[in-house]
Amino acid sequence: MTWKKGLLYSLLPFFVFFVSVYLTIDLLLKSGGNVICPDIRGKTVDEAREVAKKTGLPLVVLRYENRSDVPYNHITVQKPEANIPIRKGRIIHVIVSEGPKLTDVPNLIGITLQEAEETLKEKNLGIGKIIHIPHIKEGKIIAQTPKGGEKILEKKEVTLFIAQNESKYYFLPELKDLNLWDIQGEMDTKQIKYRITLLPTVMINDRTVQQESLRLSLPSRTIFKRDEEILIYINSGG
Repeated sequence: MTWKKGLLYSLLPFFVFFVSVYLTIDLLLKSGGNVICPDIRGKTVDEAREVAKKTGLPLVVLRYENRSDVPYNHITVQKPEANIPIRKGRIIHVIVSEGPKLTDVPNLIGITLQEAEETLKEKNLGIGKIIHIPHIKEGKIIAQTPKGGEKILEKKEVTLFIAQNESKYYFLPELKDLNLWDIQGEMDTKQIKYRITLLPTVMINDRTVQQESLRLSLPSRTIFKRDEEILIYINSGG
């Protein structure tokens, strides 16, 4: 029994030493403290490195991966996960996208569709929807989305708004009680396109058949487009 006590007393200093070392190391580690791992997904490597540095965490790129849905040099995956407590000084490992790259959308206002197609091709962009808008600058691009100067991924498309001939409408006046010369004067004054056809007198059994003296391709007081031609049929015997 005595020898056991002697052994215990002889080992006691070693036990105290190891406990002291453990407590010292634990205290040193705890003195660094814990921090919340920041969310750096979607940021560029430089942006993420700056955020991690402010939190006291180094950042290391594990590898690059081909991602068509994430811009070039933007972080796709991080370890440890975001928003969890970790030891200050722990390394954040990240995976980074190698493409496609971001590109500036060119300003296409005032040029033609063909010119826009060539300009977008140089930027590795395409044409999306084409929307025609009544406007005096016929054939020219009057608006676009995204706007010129914005950054988008390569291979994306730009919607174009192109001016087309502005539609104008006319009101067909009442012509029933006018003679040929008055009809021509009325149509010319209002700049309405028209064509007059004189119908011959119809005879049946030596008798003149009564015909309508005036017929129009559209009823009077009708609204119609500027480029539409009005056909006027006049009975020459009326």
